[in-house]
Amino acid sequence: MKGILFVLLVFSNSFVFAQGKLSDEKRKEFDAQKVAFFTQELDLSPSEAAKFWPLYNEMQKKTRSIEMEIRKSMHTVKELKESQYEDAVNQLLNYENEMQIIKKEYYQKMLRELPASKIWKLNEAERKFHRQLFDRLRRESESHKN
Repeated sequence: MKGILFVLLVFSNSFVFAQGKLSDEKRKEFDAQKVAFFTQELDLSPSEAAKFWPLYNEMQKKTRSIEMEIRKSMHTVKELKESQYEDAVNQLLNYENEMQIIKKEYYQKMLRELPASKIWKLNEAERKFHRQLFDRLRRESESHKN
């Protein structure tokens, strides 16, 4: 289950940012919605938000670079021989480990700046935000079909 959630997170971030299909205006709109959503979900005061967002954005930047590496490796996996898949699986596990190391580093930094209860809510806020994003994209896709 954890692996499925990880893949969904990777694809949701890649869908929004890496595709390059979003205009600067849409990207800014998305970022503003994300800031508003997380600030409300985590119940951040203005001073807490000023501490949280630079750390969170830095963490996201680092994890996105790993996500890009995962996407690159997904393309090369299609060309592998069966005997090479073990290396591919191990590389994927290494990427997931790197993601966890980054998350741990930044959660610890956040804990020095914010109440633990607010950091505790972060995973749930991310999950809710991505669920809303997928629901909205699905609705938009369905409305374009009709």
